[in-house]
Amino acid sequence: MEKIHKEILGLMGKIDIDCRDENDTIIIDLAGQLDIYNSNDLSRLIDAYIERGFKKFIINLEKVTYLDSSTISTFIHCFQTLKDEGRFVLANLQGAPKEVFELAKLHDVFEIFPDVATAMKASS
Repeated sequence: MEKIHKEILGLMGKIDIDCRDENDTIIIDLAGQLDIYNSNDLSRLIDAYIERGFKKFIINLEKVTYLDSSTISTFIHCFQTLKDEGRFVLANLQGAPKEVFELAKLHDVFEIFPDVATAMKASS
C-alpha cells in the first residue's frame, strides 16, 4: 500500500496526517492540532481503512500539540469499533495531549505506548 499524506485545516491550526502500512498495521502519524474541525476527517480516514479490511491501527501522537474532546470522541469511536476484532492503540502521547488523557483517566482505557516501535512489538 502506498503512503498517504493529507493536510487539514482546523480552528486551532492544521493537522498533517501521514499513513503507512507496516505488516498489516496502519500507522497514522499526526502532527499539529486536532480539533472539532478536523477530527471527523481522521475518523472517516480510519473508517475507510476498516472498510478495506484493515483491523490494526497505531496512532502516533508524537507531534500533536493540541487535541480537544472531539478528538477523544473520535478515538473512543475507533477503539469501540475495533475492540473485539482489531487493535487501536496510541503511541508517543506527550505534553498537553497527555495531560488531557490523564485528567480524563483515558490512560486506563487505551493502550498507550512510548513509541511506535514498542507498539509494533506488542502486537506480534
